[in-house]
Amino acid sequence: MAQRHSSPRPTAIINPASASGRTYRRWERLKAFLLSYFREIKERFTEGPRHATEIAKEELREGQTHIISVGGDGTLNEVANGFFEEGKPINPEAGLSVLPSGRGNDFAKGLGIRRKALSFSRNLWVDLVSMGERFFVNVMDLGLGGEIVSRLSQGTHSGVVYSLKLLREFFRYKPKYYEVEVDGESFSGEFLTVAVANGSVFGGGMRIAPSASPSDGLLDVVAIGSLSPGEFLLSLPRLYLGSLLSHPKVLHFRGKEVRIRTELQFGEYDGEIFRASEVSLKIRPGLLRMVV
Repeated sequence: MAQRHSSPRPTAIINPASASGRTYRRWERLKAFLLSYFREIKERFTEGPRHATEIAKEELREGQTHIISVGGDGTLNEVANGFFEEGKPINPEAGLSVLPSGRGNDFAKGLGIRRKALSFSRNLWVDLVSMGERFFVNVMDLGLGGEIVSRLSQGTHSGVVYSLKLLREFFRYKPKYYEVEVDGESFSGEFLTVAVANGSVFGGGMRIAPSASPSDGLLDVVAIGSLSPGEFLLSLPRLYLGSLLSHPKVLHFRGKEVRIRTELQFGEYDGEIFRASEVSLKIRPGLLRMVV
């Protein structure tokens, strides 16, 4: 039996729409799991985009010190952003847990967080990535990846759905010209996609940056060059196995600050879609305390 914690009741922010509505249908079972660790749980259900951010801010302003994100990567992104105002923590003592219940759960997978492995007793200080006025937790990619997500419903998706869409979009997507700067060092060329990773996994299980760690104070930049159809098909399994970085048409850099210039196109971070021709990113080391 799980050991109960004596801390005040945490707030669970539940996205009932995550996992195509399955989170709502299985919430009572998930709640029972949490109640094996905590005497009480405060329940807050989201009602639309960015609502999880508003709820987190409200709870933290009222003195809450432990919030549990129940959903997928998109829910986690929104809750994590709710921990801050103007880039500063609302409550520096607060911690964030994640109870994976989405379609992707890629950030949790990258950290090795599984429901059965949770104890809600260990602290892990993780990096966040500032991108304008918001942070992202896991991966931002501009180009083919953004185009795929823009054609899917909002949020992350299973690896099967993402892979099928990737195959379809590849054959009609033309590589774009990029200028990329990593800690002052520049490279340029035509690429299918440029990804900036804090975590190692995205797209429902693709190991885009296997060496990336959200607690090392560095960003991994992966630029996938123009591949022929044959090269692309042969490379897809390597993307899941984490061996794509050895491909001669894939560039990999690490740094603390990244700037990308290209033509106006779709991008996504943690499943959230945007359009941009220029992106500036900066790692914020150890900014968020996760309780796992």
